[in-house]
Amino acid sequence: MIVGFACFLALLVAWIVTRLMMAWAIADVPDAARKLHRAPTPTAGGVGIMAGTLVGYTYLSWHFAFVISEAWTCLGLALAGGALGFWDDRSAIGPKIKLLIMIAITSVFVIGGMRIEGLLVWPGADLALGPLVGGLGTMLWLLVMVNVVNFMDGANGLSIGSSAVGLACLSGLCWAQSTFGAAGPTNIAIVGSYVQICALACCGFLYWNVNGGRIFAGDAGALFVGLAIGALGVWAAIWEVNPLSVATCFLPLLADSILTIVWRARQKANLLKPHADHVYQLAIRTGRSHLQVAASYWVATGLCGAVALLATTGGVIWISLGFGLCLLGLMAVLERQRAHYLALLSKQAG
Repeated sequence: MIVGFACFLALLVAWIVTRLMMAWAIADVPDAARKLHRAPTPTAGGVGIMAGTLVGYTYLSWHFAFVISEAWTCLGLALAGGALGFWDDRSAIGPKIKLLIMIAITSVFVIGGMRIEGLLVWPGADLALGPLVGGLGTMLWLLVMVNVVNFMDGANGLSIGSSAVGLACLSGLCWAQSTFGAAGPTNIAIVGSYVQICALACCGFLYWNVNGGRIFAGDAGALFVGLAIGALGVWAAIWEVNPLSVATCFLPLLADSILTIVWRARQKANLLKPHADHVYQLAIRTGRSHLQVAASYWVATGLCGAVALLATTGGVIWISLGFGLCLLGLMAVLERQRAHYLALLSKQAG
């Protein structure tokens, strides 16, 4: 009941604050060919997600007397990223400055003790990473996740909606681990509760974003949600949720981003230059609606999350196999879709 009300508060506050930001936020003008919207649209709607998550966390903290420091460490990192994103939404700071600040705040998170120092990939194959390698790997995970959410935030509902589905699946992993795992069942269940709050805050924003694209999350939302996913995933991994299971919950976003980078590298394109080469962008340019494209990623994310959840009950062999099969399947589908959409666009241009 307590967790349910905290989630309701997160949803409600995010819904209200996002609506307010529709009147207060600076408009994103479609001044580049890569942008998929056609009219100036308020941005920084991610402030609503930040507000909803903060209120939900605060309410839940009144009722729990332990494991709270980790929750607020995760939220602090995400809020720092959200504040950086809000600054960028208003002032368009340079990418190099953003990257340096991101490295600084993620390093504080890792040095503070929130890092993954081991990875079990197969029975008997437990990689002991240690503080240094584990810390660098954790920083890489955080930086990859925040950039992935940002890269994929170009169609109404796609990035934040997929993130919400992935967070819901991660929450399920935490509850499964509390039942089948060796860690303290109460502790890992609490991690799942905080993950749920973030997922519901995303849903409060999505009402306005999916409903006609009336506001965008902006960098405020993308950086906050990306770091929240990364940090909460680390916290769950510390309580023995396998990191591969965490990654599986967000594989559709990860796969599209990584494969697009590889594809652009093969085309000898400038990897630092903004572009519209993601599969979802190609799909929308061929005429598919934002909602159709976003829904396909939501379904894919839900399926990957279901695989991760089922694999968790079977042990590390099934976790690794589930991750590998989901990744290979997504790579095949995305590359096939890329070729299909590029052919359609070539015909349209001709």
